[in-house]
Amino acid sequence: MKIDLCKYTDIGTRRENEDSLSGCKLTDSRGFAVVADGLGSHGGGADASKIAVEALSRFRIEDKLPTQEQIMAWMEDANSEILCKRDGPWHMKTTAVALYFDGNKAIWAHTGDSRLYHFYNGEVADLTLDQSVCQLHVLQGEITRQQIPMHPDRSKVLYVLGEENIKPKIHEPVKLQRGRHAFLLCTDGLWERLCEEEIMMDLHWADSAAQWLSSLRTRANLRKYDDVDNNTAVAVIIEV
Repeated sequence: MKIDLCKYTDIGTRRENEDSLSGCKLTDSRGFAVVADGLGSHGGGADASKIAVEALSRFRIEDKLPTQEQIMAWMEDANSEILCKRDGPWHMKTTAVALYFDGNKAIWAHTGDSRLYHFYNGEVADLTLDQSVCQLHVLQGEITRQQIPMHPDRSKVLYVLGEENIKPKIHEPVKLQRGRHAFLLCTDGLWERLCEEEIMMDLHWADSAAQWLSSLRTRANLRKYDDVDNNTAVAVIIEV
């Protein structure tokens, strides 16, 4: 088994980077990745995203793949801490997406519109669905997924950490079949400037996670010059 992991975060054209991330290969067969996007318009976004990443990085001290219940507990702990640290008229909030893998098994979870893409042997195998107003429009057949970045409701997320009631989506554990598995976890600052076909095409030509991320960043940087959001991603390539 071979694991290749690369990560980055970029402030874009904003005054503060409110994204946070973590991720590493813990052994030759296990590791994790976490990305969070603090909601700046609510104040305290950077603090909220750091709290989420810290809570969801507890896999460092675990000796086996976390269960859906364990990930939910981490989400709830992060949410409780964010609620306790709210101060002033603005409520700190954050999205989050996390991936955990151990041997030939993986599990992931998300809340908000930070995304995970899973490719198997170069083809899309799975992806998260945003918890957002735009995703509802997609499910109702009113727009396509590719039209989300241009929609006027683009920034309206439905569920995040920092709310009284949270509803993270936690995928059931999956078995990684023999072959090449590639995962991309990213905030909207990156994915809104790319389409899934481009992400898949750059993966096809990439020999490493670092090369994949570099190609995606180069492609994204050719778009939206005037207003670029914080953008953050972790790429993981696993050869089983």
